[in-house]
Amino acid sequence: MTAAVSVAVVLGLTLGCGGGRTGHEGDGKSASGSAGGRAPEEAAGAAGAVGPKKADEDGPTGRLRRAELEKTEVPGLVIEEAPPGTAGRGTPGSDQPACLPLANALGSEPDPKPLGSVVSTFAGAGEDDDLEGLLGTIRVSEYRPGEAAAVFRRLRDAAGACTGGFRMRTGEGESQVFDAVETVAAPKLGDEAAAFRLSNAVEEAPSLITVVRTGDVLSMFFATGLGDPERVQIPDRLVSAQVRKAVAVQRGGTGEDGDDAEGAGTEEG
Repeated sequence: MTAAVSVAVVLGLTLGCGGGRTGHEGDGKSASGSAGGRAPEEAAGAAGAVGPKKADEDGPTGRLRRAELEKTEVPGLVIEEAPPGTAGRGTPGSDQPACLPLANALGSEPDPKPLGSVVSTFAGAGEDDDLEGLLGTIRVSEYRPGEAAAVFRRLRDAAGACTGGFRMRTGEGESQVFDAVETVAAPKLGDEAAAFRLSNAVEEAPSLITVVRTGDVLSMFFATGLGDPERVQIPDRLVSAQVRKAVAVQRGGTGEDGDDAEGAGTEEG
């Protein structure tokens, strides 16, 4: 996904991340090459070996890996590193230029290209009926000064211009048709936040997007569901947990519990 969020894509994603993490017993990390392990940044759309995340890597991606949520960190959800190929490949397109930012958001190659990015998947787990069938991805990206704000603005403007829907072509040439785009209530987090609901003209399940900007970092969440389309959601506790860790890392912390993200624009609503 991350983010083509049609049901077909998400089904493939689910099959790809069925294994749990192994190795590094007790710390929630994996040293295996299975889909359940932690992968490099290129796992969002490039082939390659899957290995453990390295918190001491230099550069934006190394910092962002410290902000990745662990497997059971958010109650009711299972969170994994996105396996290779999850996001697909190539550059998406749209029949309406004004809607291209939404198509880009749903693709594997954000425009503009971020300095660094990490991608995870999440799925509903446990006995929470509201999360039954929920599938999604998280992409946390760091941009050059001013670019994150520009990307956010373009997404918001595209949602406003494309309420009647749009056609998009994935990087692999697959056609996607959305017959409506709705701006919905967003969590009160970060410097600015927005949320959108895209109705797929073919699939019954909607595609949800939530984006939170904190400085030059965008935390983007994509979700769909295999159950009741009216109950599909991106849980607020997931968004707040991810944004809190992203802010802690921006402030020079490790992203672990106890880092102080207060005062960094992450008021939870």
